[in-house]
Amino acid sequence: MILRKTALILLAMISALPLSARHTINFNKGWRFTNKPILDNNMAEITLPHSWNGDNKGVTYFGTGSYLKEITVPQEWAHDKRLYLRVGAASNTATLLVNGRYVGGHRGGFTSFTFDITPFINFGVSNSILLMVNNAPRTDVIPLPVDGSFYGGLYRDCELIVTGPNHIKMNDNGSDGVVIRPTSVSSSAAELEAEVSLEGNPGSDIDVKIEIYDPETNETVAAATSKATIGDKGDGRTVIPLSFGEPKLWNGRLDPFMYDVTVTTTDKDGVGDRLTSRLGLRTVGVDRNKGFLLNGRPYKLRGVVLHGDRSDVGVAVSRKAMEEDVRMILDMGANAIRLPDGPLDPYFYDLCDTYGLVVWSDLPLNSGDGHTGKGFIDSYSFKDNAIQQLEEMITQLDAHPSAVMWGIFGGLRTGGDNPLFFLKELNDYAKELSPDRLTVSSSIEDGAINEITDLISWDQYFGWKNGDIADYLKWADQFKSGWRNLMPGLSEYGAGGDIADQSDDTDVRASWPRHPESYQALFHEQYVDMIDKTPYFWGTFINSMFDYGRPRYNASDKAESDMGLVTFDRHTPKDAYYVYKALWSKEPFLHIAGRRNDKTSGTKRQIKVYTNAPDAELFVNGKSAGKRTANRGRAAWDITLTPGLNKISAKSGNLVDEISIHSFSDILDTHDTSAVKGKK
Repeated sequence: MILRKTALILLAMISALPLSARHTINFNKGWRFTNKPILDNNMAEITLPHSWNGDNKGVTYFGTGSYLKEITVPQEWAHDKRLYLRVGAASNTATLLVNGRYVGGHRGGFTSFTFDITPFINFGVSNSILLMVNNAPRTDVIPLPVDGSFYGGLYRDCELIVTGPNHIKMNDNGSDGVVIRPTSVSSSAAELEAEVSLEGNPGSDIDVKIEIYDPETNETVAAATSKATIGDKGDGRTVIPLSFGEPKLWNGRLDPFMYDVTVTTTDKDGVGDRLTSRLGLRTVGVDRNKGFLLNGRPYKLRGVVLHGDRSDVGVAVSRKAMEEDVRMILDMGANAIRLPDGPLDPYFYDLCDTYGLVVWSDLPLNSGDGHTGKGFIDSYSFKDNAIQQLEEMITQLDAHPSAVMWGIFGGLRTGGDNPLFFLKELNDYAKELSPDRLTVSSSIEDGAINEITDLISWDQYFGWKNGDIADYLKWADQFKSGWRNLMPGLSEYGAGGDIADQSDDTDVRASWPRHPESYQALFHEQYVDMIDKTPYFWGTFINSMFDYGRPRYNASDKAESDMGLVTFDRHTPKDAYYVYKALWSKEPFLHIAGRRNDKTSGTKRQIKVYTNAPDAELFVNGKSAGKRTANRGRAAWDITLTPGLNKISAKSGNLVDEISIHSFSDILDTHDTSAVKGKK
């Protein structure tokens, strides 16, 4: 009944493993699922990552989903092996039972957790593993209900990790048990402190060795050894200092250099454990006049907001999909990412490490539509969970040089339950856990709440949610004169753009049912120009890089936000995407805007081109309409169309782009074409 074939395959695979070192077995296949707490014979066979409301096509389901898997573990492992189940993430709470016995639970849907399942395993026979996941909002788990899809499921990788009796600690807030902290880093020298946590048989003496390699030369740049003893409670710890001269620094997109690190442990019987990782060395800071500093030098942050979901799969995003997201961000020329909904999969941070993207990683302590938009409840259980999720975020992501700042809160209010004292506690704790990082928050009100974190930022939507686009400069000038000692940034700005809405309307708002793609492009043209005139912000972030999901409480609700520069399925970059690519990207390109507005009831039309080439020439039905110099990546022509199909092309050197426009002016005298304008 319960996937016997999968269990036998797993038995054959793990029986062939050597008996000493650590082994990690991917546990994504062979699960059965039902979106209820009661198991039955009709459970669907699924493969992780999985989300039960990932397609976002039906009304959002809040409740329990049950995941069941059967494994058979070799009898010979009973005397010298430890088995750990690591779950990449379960939204939003999870309970683990092995063979019907309670192992433990986890509150929080954005970080991994690990359980020692050895005491619950029956060796040599079949074992059932049941994970009961619940995405119903709770008042003791952050975040409280927000304006974003509350997906449910085991939506990241799951692993079975097999170790010897003495090994590097597995259940240290879901991390690998090794932390390397830079105590002093410069271009001339690096002083480091490696903390290795251990667990195993009490009284065991463990030799620990750490080595740092330069992957370009394959040379060892630093190495050290230490000894540790497992204590009476089954755990131990050692701190190992390391240093070396003239380190190569992780320098963002300019040069994201990473060292290779190996940590090896050995007990008296010669049985060991081994972990490999990467290490990026850098310093970060901020200056009131120079802005964000990377390795002591100004590094202007041109960022995007990234929500962690995509169409059809929700947050159950594959590694290939993460790679696609990063590639599109890099192609546009951005160098920073804000993750406002909580930490993403560690593999995403691996990609940011590799390609030099600066990451602002938020704790999901934010406000939304639920509970009057407060986002905070002054209860012990709520605050305890916020502290737990902060520990997990920092501990699990501390090894990533791309994660340069921890977001402590977003959009909280001080009315009602006042969060000020608790936010100060959280900020201090983050600085204690990760002293080489900055802390940051996103504010929606004035006052003392803005003086807690190292950096402060604001969401701003003039010309979309309120006011006019030009009001941004007035706000920025007033803000600059009154910010006192604050270090301000722009955490969000943007406008909606629907690729199915092709209209020349320029007087639109977020509340309107229509969100023309052309208005979104115009909005971003003006905003990026104004932002370049206000260089005193340490960083600015476009909301958002991609369209993202919304909860569907009723069948008539819209399932996604169209704020993205690219569609939810990643298939279509909108015109606004090319506004930034023209200014930020170094790869030569040329793009004719308005290509989806391919039907018109008149003969007059403006054609706009976005390009990072110095100039471009436009051709209408094969005839040149002239060459234009690109001003801030834009060039425009007013042209006259002929009745019927018109071929429009733009050229600059070897760069060519083409579109077609259908003009219906030849039938204006006999037909009403008012309905044609604005169609797709």
